Amino acid sequence: MSTITLTKESHATPEKFRIKHQDSLSVLGPDATTSQTNAKTTGKTDAGSPPIQTRSKVGIIGGGFAGIGAAIKTMQELNEHDLLILERHDNFGGTWYANTYPGCASDIPALWYSFSFALASNWSRLQPPQYEMEEYLLRVVDMYKLRDKVQFRTYIDRCVFDDKQGEWTLFGHDMQTGQLLEHKCSILLGCSGGLVHPRHLQVEGLDSFKGKYMHSAVWDHSVDFKGKRVVVVGNGCSANQTVPALLNDPQYNAGSITQIFRSKHYILPPLPAALMWLYWLLSFSYYGLFAVRLLVVAIAEGKFLQFKGDGYIANWIRRVRAHSSTEYVKKHAPKKYHEQIIPDWTIGCKRMIFDYNYIPSLHDPRIDLRSERIKKVVPEGVILENDELIPCDIIVACTGYDLEKSLQLPVMTSSGASMNEIWSREGPTAYRTIMVKEVPNFFLMSGPNAGTGHSSVVMSIENAIDFYLKVAKPILQGKEKSVVVKTQAYDTWHKDIQHELKSSIFGTPLGGCVSWYNRGGHNHTTYPWSQIHYWYVTHFPNYTDLSYSPSSSSKNEKSLVEDDSKKPKLD
Repeated sequence: MSTITLTKESHATPEKFRIKHQDSLSVLGPDATTSQTNAKTTGKTDAGSPPIQTRSKVGIIGGGFAGIGAAIKTMQELNEHDLLILERHDNFGGTWYANTYPGCASDIPALWYSFSFALASNWSRLQPPQYEMEEYLLRVVDMYKLRDKVQFRTYIDRCVFDDKQGEWTLFGHDMQTGQLLEHKCSILLGCSGGLVHPRHLQVEGLDSFKGKYMHSAVWDHSVDFKGKRVVVVGNGCSANQTVPALLNDPQYNAGSITQIFRSKHYILPPLPAALMWLYWLLSFSYYGLFAVRLLVVAIAEGKFLQFKGDGYIANWIRRVRAHSSTEYVKKHAPKKYHEQIIPDWTIGCKRMIFDYNYIPSLHDPRIDLRSERIKKVVPEGVILENDELIPCDIIVACTGYDLEKSLQLPVMTSSGASMNEIWSREGPTAYRTIMVKEVPNFFLMSGPNAGTGHSSVVMSIENAIDFYLKVAKPILQGKEKSVVVKTQAYDTWHKDIQHELKSSIFGTPLGGCVSWYNRGGHNHTTYPWSQIHYWYVTHFPNYTDLSYSPSSSSKNEKSLVEDDSKKPKLD
């Protein structure tokens, strides 16, 4: 357990702590799929070079919070240093390296949205900006010497588990050269985040637009916004952060913003300043910081019941929080926008947003809110459903992420099992959010249903890592060849979690809204129980739900014992 003191270099040179736009486009842009075709599937590159072959005991796909945390805990808790992180970007950080839109920041207190074993003692504010979050992650990486444990610019095309050998082979390629790669490992960890692949604006005529178009997740910092007419599509968390930055940051200073959206969100007052004062007061030691963190956890967990059922306590919490949001908006937003932005469904049905100066910014005369849909895009701007033309120079899509695509990894076995095919038939799920049936020695960090409406995904990741450490330990010790969740346990978990989610408000009829939490009646996003419950199910595995296959060495040892027992005993 240690503390980290940030140098704040990221505030002086934020460009050093964000991905280059062209690199981001190659992975996340509208034509990003072409990056997968750089390498041939024949076993050789265009230059005729054979695949580069590497090996480690643990393979980790992804170098964000989950990948960094899993690597550190594997070395610390299991004393296993033979691991390799495979990351498609050119640096660590994941979401916090790739998402660099103006105003991008943590939407919950960073003292909770950080590793429990490496707490920062000098966050600049409760919800620090993207570049400061990236600086924190890079400090953690250097503290635990992870730079010699990573292979950057590596795209994984498919992963195949050999059922006989009990070993994974990862087939990938270098994102720049197309050089083919093959990496073998005993344990495979899926550490790709959920907020990865942008859901681009899908509207007729976008290709004809003469101005600049960008998704908030693939931001082009070379574009000059000063004095320009901007259309922002969407009003979720990223829009809540982007709009005030485009208006108020001298670097952008947009001439006008027309924000077009249909949905509404509960926007809560900013986090209380008293929490920051308490953080500063106790930042002199790790234990002081951890105490503040526990206080935030306790307060958040105390509000969890608002997401469950229709009981008296749940309804009371909802009324209090909804009233707080509504009164805040009525007090600080122009009256003409109240009807457009105040929801009429149950609070918590969609993820709630702590305001980041968005509501006060609506008084700026340069902004206009429109609730009509976009009919089509034309060279000079966008045309709304009512046939009104909104002239613009720049279109910014704050339209969220493709969670299904982010979850999918090309994982399969030599016996014919495929995670993506299983999910296509039955819906995405994972036993305790971590293990997939028929796919041995594979663990998802922040897998299906690992998200919450009130908690920190980093805490969820740490819990999942602790589960993996316990279950995979016999494999890494050589005592067992493989481990897989039993089909019945997996199916029961899937059935139980979906049944429980129906009594929640996450995009259900009880919640009364249409939410990305719930698609087609199947919710693979949120966890239906409290984080205390999640901590329990990840720290106390039910080994009867798991099936281990013994390694050849353990078989030989057993055979030797049996043979020795058959020898005649001499008096």
